[in-house]
Amino acid sequence: MIYLSLLPSKTFAQKIVLESLFKSTHQVKKSIHGKSVANKTPVLTVPSEYEPFFNAKSVLQRAKDLKMIEQSEDRLLRIRLISDCKALNRESEDLFYALEIKRAEKLAKKKSWFPALKAFSRGLNGLSTFKWPLYWSKNSSVALNSVCTHKKHEIDENCLFLAKKVVDLFPKPAGETEPLRGLPFKDLATGGDVGGDRLSQSYSEKVEKDEQAFDEVLQAYLNQNESDLSKTTLAFNEAYPKSGLRFRAAFLMAELQNQKKEKKQAEINYRMLIEQTPLSFYALVAADRLGVSLTESVSKEPIEVDPSQFNLNPAEKESLKRAQALIEKNHREEAEFELESLSRTRSYSNDFLLYFSKLAHKADLNLQAFKALTELIQRKYDGLLQTEVLEMIFPDRFQKEIEKESIQDHIAPVWVTSLMKQESGFKPQAISSSGALGLMQLMPFTAIDTIKDLELADLKIPASNIEVGTTYIASLFEKYDGNPVYALAAYNAGPHRVAKWKKEARADLGMIGFIEAIPFKETREYVMAILRNRYWYQYRRGVPTASVFDSWKP
Repeated sequence: MIYLSLLPSKTFAQKIVLESLFKSTHQVKKSIHGKSVANKTPVLTVPSEYEPFFNAKSVLQRAKDLKMIEQSEDRLLRIRLISDCKALNRESEDLFYALEIKRAEKLAKKKSWFPALKAFSRGLNGLSTFKWPLYWSKNSSVALNSVCTHKKHEIDENCLFLAKKVVDLFPKPAGETEPLRGLPFKDLATGGDVGGDRLSQSYSEKVEKDEQAFDEVLQAYLNQNESDLSKTTLAFNEAYPKSGLRFRAAFLMAELQNQKKEKKQAEINYRMLIEQTPLSFYALVAADRLGVSLTESVSKEPIEVDPSQFNLNPAEKESLKRAQALIEKNHREEAEFELESLSRTRSYSNDFLLYFSKLAHKADLNLQAFKALTELIQRKYDGLLQTEVLEMIFPDRFQKEIEKESIQDHIAPVWVTSLMKQESGFKPQAISSSGALGLMQLMPFTAIDTIKDLELADLKIPASNIEVGTTYIASLFEKYDGNPVYALAAYNAGPHRVAKWKKEARADLGMIGFIEAIPFKETREYVMAILRNRYWYQYRRGVPTASVFDSWKP
C-alpha cells in the first residue's frame, strides 16, 4: 500500500522522476518539439521511516548502555507500522535481533543472567539464515559463557544447548567461539559443523526439462558424432524453440564442424552466435575461431533515452524518487531496498532499463544494474556493444585492494576482478543461500582454513574479504599449474570435484570439451562467465585481449 496523500501531483511527479531524478548520471533528452531541456534539481528528502534504521546501525556499532539499545529496538519495531518496503522491513528485523545479541552482552555484564539468556536466544534464533557471522563476536561468546557458568557447581542446561548451537554454527577453529569450547558438551546431541565449507554445497538444483533433453545433444558432441549431433540438435530445437540452450547447441555444432574441417558451415554458426549473443563466452570462442575481434564493434556514442516511454505506475515513481533521495544522502545500501520494488523488469521499456541501470551503476548497486541489463541481453538489445553499457556490465570496483593483494599472491588482478563480479556483483554484504560471505563469497570453513586467525565478521570488510579470497584463488591457480578452468571450477564446486572431473574427462576434447562436460550447470556457466569477464575487463583497461585458450593446460 502507498500512502496516496504523500504522493505529489502527477505533473510534479513526472517532473521529478523523468527530468531530474538522474541529474548525476547523464543528460536526458525530452521530446518537446525536438529540443533538449536542461534538468532542474528539486529537493529530495529521505523517507522518515529510514531514520530508525540508520539509528539502529549506529547503535549496533557503538552501543554505550542498555537504554540506548532498547530505545533503538523500540524505534525499529515501529517501522513496520509506517513502511511498505519489504526489503527495509526484512533488514530492520535482522538489525533488531542483532541488537538483542548486544543487549544480552550488556545484561550479562550486569549479572542479569536469565534476561541475558533470553536475549541471546531471541537474537540467534531470530536472525535470517547465515547472518550470524556478521553479528556474533568473541565478546558475545565471553558473555554467553559467563551466563552459562555463573553458578559455580551447576551449568544451566538451556544455556549449554544454546552455547553448543553457537559452536556448531562456526567452523571449529573460529576465534569467535573459543571462549565457549571449554564447556561440557559431551552429553549433548550435536548437529555437526554447520558452518561447513565450500565443498558442502549439495548442488541439488532442479534440472529443467530442456536441460534433461539437451543431454542427448551433449553426448553426441562428446562422442564426436556429427550425424547424431545434427539429429539431436534438430529434435531439441523443435521441442524447445525458446530455450537458451539452442545457442549452446549451435556452438557445439560449429565446434564439431570446425574440427571436421567444414569451415563454411562452422562459420555460419559462429557468426550467428556473435550476432545474437555478443557478450557470451560462446561469442568469444567464435570470434577466436574466425580470427575477428569483438572489440572493433564497440560504439562510443552516448546513450540517449526517451522518458516518455517509461510508463511507470504511481508506486514505482515514488520508489524511484525515494531511491534517488537515499543515494543523494549517501545511503546507497538502503537505496537498493527501494530499487527492489521495481520488479516488473519484463514490462519496462528498453529506455527505462538503461535509465535504471545507469542510476544503480552510479550508486555502486551493481546487482540491481545487472538485473536490468540481463533483461536487455535476453531481448537481444542491439546496443550492448556500447562503451557505457560495457562499463555497467563490467564495472571496476575495489581496484586498489585487488591490486595490493594480487601482487602479494602473484595472480593477475583481472582474474580477481572477474571472479568478484561473478561471485557477488561487488556487494560487500552479500550472503549466498549456502552461507558464502562477502565480495568473494567465501564459505566460513574455507576462509578460516585459508587464514587461520580470521574472525568471520571480518569477511564483511572489503579489504579482509579480498585478502582471503585472493589468497585462496591464487592457491588454486598454483595447485592447477595456472590452469584457470580447473582453478575457477574448484573455487565454485571444490577441488575434490575437479579431481573427479579431470579423471573422467577425455584429454582429446581439450578445454571446450572439459567445460561442456562439467555436470553442474552452475559451475559450467560460472567458469564460462569468468573467462568472458576477463576478456572484457582487459578491453576496458586498454590491455590486449587474450585468447580464451591462452592459458589452457590439460
